[in-house]
Amino acid sequence: MISFHKILADGFFVLACVSIFAAMTGWLVEDIWLASTQWLLVGIFSVLVAIYTKLSAKEDQKIMKKYKSDTKKKKK
Repeated sequence: MISFHKILADGFFVLACVSIFAAMTGWLVEDIWLASTQWLLVGIFSVLVAIYTKLSAKEDQKIMKKYKSDTKKKKK
């Protein structure tokens, strides 16, 4: 099962790749809406959000496992 966290993290990673491509295009040809350094900042921020999302997904899985085991104990 694919989790929401994985889809979100993958989306931010794709955004980072696109922004790096936009930075290279702006550096080589002409700026695209933002300056090249601003596109690099967007890419860095997107990668950091993707990493944070992946880490929070693992933490959420631990919490859910604990919650499921606690509810099973209460039912017995």
